[in-house]
Parts: sequence; C-alpha cells; structure tokens
Amino acid sequence: MKLIFTEYLASLKERGELDVIMPDLLSEIGLTVISRPAVGTKQYGVDVAAVGPEPDGERTLFLISIKPGDLKRPDWDAGPQSLRTSLNQILDVYIEKHIPKRYARLPVKVVLCIGGDLHEDVRSDVNAYMDRHTQGRTSFDLWNGDRLAGLLLSGVLREKALPETWRSDLRKSVALVDEPSTCFAHFSRFISSIAFQCKPNRRARLRAIRQIYLALWTLYVWARQAENIEAAYLCSERAMLVSWPLINSSLAGKSKEARQLKQSMQRLITLHNVIADDYLITYVHPRASIPHGLASAVPSQSALDINLKLFDVLGRIGTRGLWYLQLAQFLDEPSNKEQLDTLRSAVDSTAKLIVDTVVNNPILYTPVKDSQAIDINIACLFLNRVGYDDEIRNWIQQVTRAAMFAYQANDSYPCVFEEYRDLAEHPRDEPRLPGGSHSREHSSSDTCGLGRHNRRYRDPRRIGEFRERSLPALHPSTVVSGSRHRGTSISGQCRSRPGCDRLPN
Repeated sequence: MKLIFTEYLASLKERGELDVIMPDLLSEIGLTVISRPAVGTKQYGVDVAAVGPEPDGERTLFLISIKPGDLKRPDWDAGPQSLRTSLNQILDVYIEKHIPKRYARLPVKVVLCIGGDLHEDVRSDVNAYMDRHTQGRTSFDLWNGDRLAGLLLSGVLREKALPETWRSDLRKSVALVDEPSTCFAHFSRFISSIAFQCKPNRRARLRAIRQIYLALWTLYVWARQAENIEAAYLCSERAMLVSWPLINSSLAGKSKEARQLKQSMQRLITLHNVIADDYLITYVHPRASIPHGLASAVPSQSALDINLKLFDVLGRIGTRGLWYLQLAQFLDEPSNKEQLDTLRSAVDSTAKLIVDTVVNNPILYTPVKDSQAIDINIACLFLNRVGYDDEIRNWIQQVTRAAMFAYQANDSYPCVFEEYRDLAEHPRDEPRLPGGSHSREHSSSDTCGLGRHNRRYRDPRRIGEFRERSLPALHPSTVVSGSRHRGTSISGQCRSRPGCDRLPN
C-alpha cells in the first residue's frame, strides 16, 4: 500500500492536486488547519498553515511550502517560483508580519513538502540552507513522498480504519485501471464498504468521505499514467453517489463538522469534474467535429457497440454542461467576473460539442433502448438552458422519424431491454412494412446509419480518411452487468481485438 501511495504522490501537480489533499491529510493526523491554498491572493510562500503537536507533544505552528514531484536544482533555486524563493518569503515576510497573534509565541516549523524525492545534486544545498536558518523558535523539516505516504497510512487511510479485504479491493482497482469494468467493480466494493459500515456520527462520515476522496485521487493518478481515464470516470460517478447519503442530512447544518462535510463533498464533485474534463478533452473534442469521427473510433464493427457508447458519451457531455451551469449560479457577478467569463466560454464550447457530436454521428438519431432517453434528456436539458432550441427540435424530429420507421420495418427500434444479448437479438419478429416489400436489408440502416446489430456498421463516407488519421481507439472493455455502462468505453487499450488501433502505452 505504501508503494502505491508513494507513486501516487510523486505524480501529483502542485496547483489543484497536492495542495488540495494536504489540508485533509493534516487534519487526520491531528493538526488544525488555519490557512488553505488560495488562488489570486499572495501567500508569501506558505501554501498550508496548521497548528498541532509535535511527536514530543509540544504545540507547534507548521508553515508548509509545497512543490510537486522530485526536487531538482531548477526547482530549488531558479526563478520566482523556486522553493528557495518561497522559503525566503516565509522567513522575511510571513513569520514577521502574518502569523496570527494567538499563535505568535508558538515554535515555528517550516516544512519543505515535495511529492517525490530530493535529488542528490541539490541535497547539500537544501541541508545547508535549513541548518543556516534554524535559529531561535524557527526550525525546518523535509517531507518527501515517502514521508507523506506514511502520514496517509497512519491517518485517513490507517490500517485500523481499513480492514485487509478493503485494502485488497483498493490495490486491485489501482492495479487494473486498464480494465475499466474490473477496476470499477473493485473500487465500487471498496467505497461501498467504507460508506455502509461507517458510524452515523458526523466525524465518522467526514472520515469516510475523505477516505473515498483520497482513494479516488489515487486511482485517477494511476489511470492518467496508464492513459486510460475511463475507469477513473466510472469510479468518480460511483464515488459521488455513494458519498451523497453521508452528507445530505448535514446540508442545513451550521456546525464546524457540517461545514467540513459539505466542503469534502464539494471537493469530491470538483475531482469528478476534473476527471470529466480530462476525458472530454482527450477523447471527445478531437473527434467530435469530424463526420463519423466518434463512431469510427469505437474499435467494433457492431452497430450496437457504437450506439451504446455514443449515447453514453452524449450523456457525459450533457452532464458536464449542467455542472458548469450549476457552478455559475453560485458565483457573484462583481467579485467573480473573470471566473464567470471562463465558465461562459466553457458552456458555449460544451453546447457546440453536443451539436457537433450529434450532427457528425447520425447513429445518435437512432436510440436502441428506452433508457437512452436519459442521455437524450440530459443533453436537451442543457441545450435548452443555453438557448439551442432549434437544434433540439431538429434532433428530436429526426429521432422520432427514425424510431417510427425502424418500428415499421421491424429493425432495431427502441426497446425496454437492457441486457446486451437481448439488445443484439432485437427485434425477432417479421417485417411490418405493408406487403413485405421492404426487407431488413432496406430498413432504417439505409437512412439512419444504424442497421442490424449482427451486421457491420456502415460508414458511407470517408472511412479511409479516418483510418489514415489513426485515431486512438475507443476502448471496448467496459461491460458492467445490469448497468447503463454496458458496451464500449472511450479510453484505454483494446485487448479483445488484436487488429484494432491502440492507445500508446
């Protein structure tokens, strides 16, 4: 377990990643966080400030400066963003002017926090700097990735809080990030065990959410290294659903623990949106504007696989757009103008992405099961809120006509089945066209691009162009029994079809 977390911490970036988990980590080891990372405010070298006991019991003020990854010579002393510059600001400004009065008499420990290791070529410089400036009530300490991993395992993820069976599920989910369905199954069991067996008091629920959050971060970092975001996306959705019952009774609470519960849930939602953005930018945006670009990137010749995956992708895009709108509602115009402008740009980009995805992949005119109405409604709800009513009208008209024609032709009309085998064999009756003049070979596949599921998906134009572009494959491995994720996935490596394109290892 320690090796997993050491690798995870070494892969974190400073802004929005390593600095986000540090406050929760410090809280779980008994420190009180008094200052958190902030954007747009000058912090004079201190990313996180906390108060708590040293191992010998003495109450101490910890001033932590965070740098991601390994500490090399350019990171130590090369420019205004170097660690040495941050330490100088702490000594010259923060300690002299910004320590709150109630902590002014406490011993001060300046902590050099790095996600990875301290390189040998800079070790002497760092040690000499710490020795030279250790005087009076000011001392220094170095926390590297190995030390942070130990703090994780002694704090929020300590062995007593995680039985061996739970830790085994976490290890398996991290090890199998390139197999989304298997990874999802193990991670789902891990977080469900945490949530369902935690005590009903707020402190226990807060610890459970923090455990889920850190476990999801660990999984996402490993998935990012494996260039397969699919597993992380599925697990982040599950993490939010499992965590919601832990905080919904505290939404109106005013106590410190109620606020911490809400903040932890907000961080979990933010992490889900980070994963969603990574997924869409990496796998969807490059293909959405190409005719049949997403459809041709699914490494399957089955129209059913393509249909299921593209409607799933459509729902994900619409959900991300709704999150943008939700965030915009909570921002005040005068004080967050720059952030609101960024959100408006993201909303416009997401709406255009949905329109391009539908227009360039006509298989989205032909849903094959009733539950795909969820994905259609999510996309339409978002488009309606941003004024794309004409596009919604045209799309729904096409869907209605295609469904009516498919029913009359007895060819892949929407049904209530959810199991893959049932969908593949649907429909089983004879054609319904008057006089039987239209066979299945002349059904809705010729007008809507769907066709029977046991035939190859027909890309009528520019197939050669897509192959020449060598688009990364949309992974077919995600099959979760009894869920809406059955079918194919958009990232990762195609193991079941040796002839398909692969993402780079």
